[in-house]
Amino acid sequence: MAISLQPIHEPSISRDTDARDTDAMHRSSATPTSPTDLRYRECLENARRVCAAATVPTMLVVGGPEMAAVRCNEALATLLNRPRAAARDESGPSLLPGGWTAVAEALRPLYRDGTADSPASPPDSVRLTLPSEPPIGLRAAPLLVDGRVVGVLATATLDGAIAQMAETMRAEVARTTAARSRFLASASHDLRQPFQAMRLFLDALTNQVEGNARASRTAGMLANAMTAGEQLLNALLDISTLDAGTVEADMQAVSLDALLQSLADEFRPQAEEKGLRLRVQLPCRAVTRSDPVLLGRIVRNLLANAIRYTQRGGILLGLRKRDGRWRIEVWDTGFGIPQDKLDVIFDEFHQLTNPARDPTRGLGLGLAIVRRLSVLLHAPVDVQSRSGRGSVFAITVERLEGEEVLADAPAAAASANQGAAAVPLDGMRILVVDDDSMVLSGLLLTLESWGCAFVSASNMREVFAAVDGLEGPPDAILTDLRLPGKVSGFDVIDRVRKLFKTDIPAVVLTGETAPESLLEGQRRGCAFLHKPLHPGDLRRVLEEVRRDGTAGC
Repeated sequence: MAISLQPIHEPSISRDTDARDTDAMHRSSATPTSPTDLRYRECLENARRVCAAATVPTMLVVGGPEMAAVRCNEALATLLNRPRAAARDESGPSLLPGGWTAVAEALRPLYRDGTADSPASPPDSVRLTLPSEPPIGLRAAPLLVDGRVVGVLATATLDGAIAQMAETMRAEVARTTAARSRFLASASHDLRQPFQAMRLFLDALTNQVEGNARASRTAGMLANAMTAGEQLLNALLDISTLDAGTVEADMQAVSLDALLQSLADEFRPQAEEKGLRLRVQLPCRAVTRSDPVLLGRIVRNLLANAIRYTQRGGILLGLRKRDGRWRIEVWDTGFGIPQDKLDVIFDEFHQLTNPARDPTRGLGLGLAIVRRLSVLLHAPVDVQSRSGRGSVFAITVERLEGEEVLADAPAAAASANQGAAAVPLDGMRILVVDDDSMVLSGLLLTLESWGCAFVSASNMREVFAAVDGLEGPPDAILTDLRLPGKVSGFDVIDRVRKLFKTDIPAVVLTGETAPESLLEGQRRGCAFLHKPLHPGDLRRVLEEVRRDGTAGC
């Protein structure tokens, strides 16, 4: 709707006013202002105040579209990245270089005067689209003085403002998520480095004090403290990574009976150590579509909780059909959970039976991770419990029929290798690359205790200097993934293999879990060890290299 200003009626001067006062008034108004000029000024001043006070993007156009002076409010000036436009008038072409021609053309219908040349009445308003990124939609209404258009006031429409706000919010969420992902990638590496060094130093110290009961007991207590710290760090990073949305599920056909039987075998020793019986009830065959690693993580956390909070009785890991889906159930005879606490147990750091925050009784993060993983896998988790009688946690997953699932050959091979006799590492030549001096020193101490021969480096230049004195290729490459500058452990592996013209077995140490890195390593036939690693894990991989000549992925 057009905006107009009511005429101003000036008071008349009385005829019997003193002549001297009249003469003085005339002398002080040598160049009188016409009523039209007054109305024009007042109209534009009012429009400027409305424009400045608007909370949504607003623009004031003064004059015709060809020679317009434009004033923006702060909201629009910010979106256009032209902050000065909120404090002063700018020409249309300077405010929107390359885009004002289209805006002027859209404004032109508002300036029609209904003459013979353009008999149609001008519209009450027109829609404008400012050529920004993303485009901004405005509704423009003419400003009228004595029936003549003196300018235009354009305000963002409600739909346009909402769309703009939504786009801004999406961009901010994307920016924040990217920044958080970068932080987590850095934190996953940098925070694990000191733990990795301490673990290696501790292992070397334990070997050195062997036979000294008091020193061994102290080393054992230090190991327990470090384990608690590592568990807390890993859980916090896992939750942060899940919240950031950087974890992607690798959905595939999964043999549920094989997966659950494997997990039961893994946890049975822990249950027996507490005097508990771990039973399994599985059908002869069950298949679902899920991420086997993440689904296994959920069941592991539930089994660990069941064993931790059960003092006598037993644990049951079961699988049953329910409404065309598979239902994985973990039963325990533990403390039980009050009905009013069934929701809060999934909150971070919430533990019903550990008010003293004893880290040996868990961290209160396992169920928080379970909830996040269940959402990621579209596998709802529910719980039923009776105080003093026990609880049952259940995960519901998709049920597949007629799917062929291959046996888990890598898992079987790993189990077989664990039972194999230890392989001596004396004289094994290893190239060790890590830019963290503490971690590098810890690795070298550990390898030295195993009788390995090694050369070390912290960057690519030192790598070439280190291998220059070797008579032949090293038996294995042990390298950190992230190295100074743009160099990665993969670059080290590629250059050293090319130098010796042979596929040297390689082990990559990393605190990252990005799938891209894992795929890069698999293409090169590398084994991955995630920090903070236990020296025993490193030894098993090196034993495999010496026995088979390859490092398993």
